[in-house]
Amino acid sequence: MTRRRSIALTMVVGALVLSGCATAAPGPESTASDPAPMPTSEQPSPSPTSEAGVDPADPSSWIVSGDGIGPVQLGEDFDATLAELPDSWMNDDNCSWMAWWNSEDQSYLVNFLREAESDDASIVLASASAADPVEAGVGPRTEDGLGIGSTRDEVLAQHPDASEGEAPIGDGTWLSVSSGESTVFFEFYGGDQVNAVTVTTLDQPPYESCS
Repeated sequence: MTRRRSIALTMVVGALVLSGCATAAPGPESTASDPAPMPTSEQPSPSPTSEAGVDPADPSSWIVSGDGIGPVQLGEDFDATLAELPDSWMNDDNCSWMAWWNSEDQSYLVNFLREAESDDASIVLASASAADPVEAGVGPRTEDGLGIGSTRDEVLAQHPDASEGEAPIGDGTWLSVSSGESTVFFEFYGGDQVNAVTVTTLDQPPYESCS
């Protein structure tokens, strides 16, 4: 049975206006005058969405970092994260430990996983992967612009100390960048362009997320 979750995103932007009037009876030697207006630099507070620079409905606006991808953060509760995403995200009983989303033009996929052994396990992986052929520039990206379609040289230019590795199954290779307790993997499948960007606390990206 397919389970979809959605949340109505509420953005509240308010302006706080402080005003007041203070008067005092002048003493015998004082001069009554209106108080000078207080300068203010207050501006309306940005909404949580605009402040983070992230549109939950548009993963291409999400930032890839060692913490995760956009609002999908490693170590956070799987079900709670899924509940906060639009109902275009999918999750079913066949792969209850995985949630996924496809772009409208089918150019890339985003997914995240918890450990399969426990319903209460937290998120251990977030990934964005390209369709075939790779369309450069689609999907979420790192702050320095790396993502699907980036070349090996571009990754190494930003991360000259990246470690090279090979997938245990198939012909995939990767450049990995350690980030504390997690690792960012730039994955290549038989070419010079990044096919997938994966952030995970696992030793390496799994060959199959759902099998």
